[in-house]
Amino acid sequence: MATEGNAKLLLVDDNPAQRTALAAILADLDVTLVEAASGREALRCLLHDEFAVILLDVNMPGLDGFETAALVRQRRSSEHTPIIFVTAYGDDAHASRGYSLGAVDYILSPVQADVLRTKVSVFIDLFKKTQLLTQQREALARYAAQLQQLTRASLAIHSATSVEAVLEIVTDNAAEIIGAHQASSSAALNDAVTVATAVRVSEKYGGLRTVRTANSPAHAWTGIDDSLRLSQAELDANATNGLSPPSIFRGLPMNGWLAAPLTGRDGRITGLAQLSDKDGGEFSAEDEGILVQLAQMASIAIENILTGEAREANRLKDEFLGVLSHELRTPLQAMLTWISILREDAVDRTVRTRGLDVIERSAKTQTQLIEDLLDVSRIIRGQMHLETGPVELGKVIGLAIETLKPGAIAKNIQIGWQPPVGDYKIIGDANRLQQIVWNLVSNAVKFTPDGGRVDVTLARSTTKVSIEVRDTGCGIPAQFLPHVFERFRQADSTTRRHHGGLGLGLAIVRHLAELHGGTARADNAPGGGAVFTITLPYQGEPADALAVTPVPGDGPGRGLAALSASGIRLDGIHVMVVEDETDARECLAATLQFYGAEVVAVGSVSAALVALEKYWPDVLLSDVAMAGEDGYSLIRKVRERETQHGSRLPAAALTAYVRPEDRAGALLAGFDTHASKPIHPLELARLVERLAGRTAHQ
Repeated sequence: MATEGNAKLLLVDDNPAQRTALAAILADLDVTLVEAASGREALRCLLHDEFAVILLDVNMPGLDGFETAALVRQRRSSEHTPIIFVTAYGDDAHASRGYSLGAVDYILSPVQADVLRTKVSVFIDLFKKTQLLTQQREALARYAAQLQQLTRASLAIHSATSVEAVLEIVTDNAAEIIGAHQASSSAALNDAVTVATAVRVSEKYGGLRTVRTANSPAHAWTGIDDSLRLSQAELDANATNGLSPPSIFRGLPMNGWLAAPLTGRDGRITGLAQLSDKDGGEFSAEDEGILVQLAQMASIAIENILTGEAREANRLKDEFLGVLSHELRTPLQAMLTWISILREDAVDRTVRTRGLDVIERSAKTQTQLIEDLLDVSRIIRGQMHLETGPVELGKVIGLAIETLKPGAIAKNIQIGWQPPVGDYKIIGDANRLQQIVWNLVSNAVKFTPDGGRVDVTLARSTTKVSIEVRDTGCGIPAQFLPHVFERFRQADSTTRRHHGGLGLGLAIVRHLAELHGGTARADNAPGGGAVFTITLPYQGEPADALAVTPVPGDGPGRGLAALSASGIRLDGIHVMVVEDETDARECLAATLQFYGAEVVAVGSVSAALVALEKYWPDVLLSDVAMAGEDGYSLIRKVRERETQHGSRLPAAALTAYVRPEDRAGALLAGFDTHASKPIHPLELARLVERLAGRTAHQ
């Protein structure tokens, strides 16, 4: 048998001794020899393989060599395969018939070994050169297609108007051109602390496309100063030179890692494009080159965008400082003027009362401006916190409207508000919710002309509650509508503007709504005016007692007594709670104990694993973000241990990370469900009951 090479030769002869002899002659050639004992067997071989040449005996039972050759020529895949007849029949009629069937040669036996090797070698070399040309042609076609894709990507990248858009384009194109199932691109924004990230995960892993912005001082690209290409074997061997694989794909199989840094003009690493799990095999050097090109395009585009944004930010800052100076000085001027007047002895009571009213209003205006500035500062520094408890939204809205009625009456504006019938309690911060309503209604009053109307409505579904503020004012300019909730932005910040304020109220509204797990939306109403809608999560009918936090050592606390009417009991259900925050852990344990569950509460993954050696619960509740090992690591280790325990452990991720990608990551890691914090105690009990019930039915 010849040594195995890229080319194959099909030897067709019904005589085993003849096949052996021919195989020995061809043994030194770089060819893989495939033998067939009949014409039909030869045709079956042609169904699976492509051959450089066919050596075909003429005189065979069944299908003879000529009939076999005719059938070979009828197949598209073999119509041009060289055929050399090898036969003992040397008359011209046989040779003429063979050539008429497309044979390239007709060799008589006994065969001269050197002649046969020489003739076969010619066709083997021709086959290999043809294969090489085909491969080169296919490679050129792939390169041309990739070049077209890169050209389109370049145009899209440099047409993008935001860093987030650039990252999304790079991520999508890198995944599509290279064929990766997981892709991500990140870049630091102007403050070098805030990082924008685009993620794409294929349907193979559940499908996900998202773009987000978050504070991330410890960037994921720390230590990566050049492109990186690692195989799965290198990842398994931890041959990463101290680099940490991307946390963005946590819980998903890596199957190789390809990364390319984004760099600024000064050479600093400002971001990272990375891929994992290539369709069809390992990442190649060509793949690395493509990703580097995309990263370089993105680097230039992002730097241009950020430079332009910096100029715009400076312009907005200058405008804002001018507006701030005006808004602070205007009431200050009124205060100073009236203070000077009131110092005069001859001022009568009416004038004095009027002056004191002006000073009081001006002081309140300045106080509100300062409060808004402080709130925005807290938002920027991530220090805006909520003091949550049960809140009756109807009462909150009513109180906010009462404080604004005097201003509305002064402009002859009617505020329409009908207190709702039924329970509109949610878990939230009453003061901050009142601030949302106050800002929206005061904004509506400001932009509604004298004699107009502002309507406030409250609606509820099974999962959401919405507050709508609608006015009959001038509406929002179409070009400004996308920016209405941005900080320091006003539709008119010129000296000719008609309305006062710093342009901070709506930005604060949106942030407070999002802190409550909700959204803020602005639209223009048909026929004129603006409509602002706040949507907040609604989780049933919480009781007033939920604001009471159980005290460790004092049992579940009397504050949960009102929940007993729900009828839920968790008696006999063993629950393990894993939470690194002490107060949260104790509160969860106390709540579940109130409903009758037996609870083991631990503060870390390592403590949970130790406890699981002795105690296998019915339900696992685990935080995700914990110091050291996180909840993803825990659930993977739990799933690995289930076989030795003989049962599957129902598990829920209980976390404050509530974005769609967080939920997808929890499910992919192995959790059965994802529940967001804060969770209503009744919902917590229902969650455990549902998970335990699932166990009971297995």
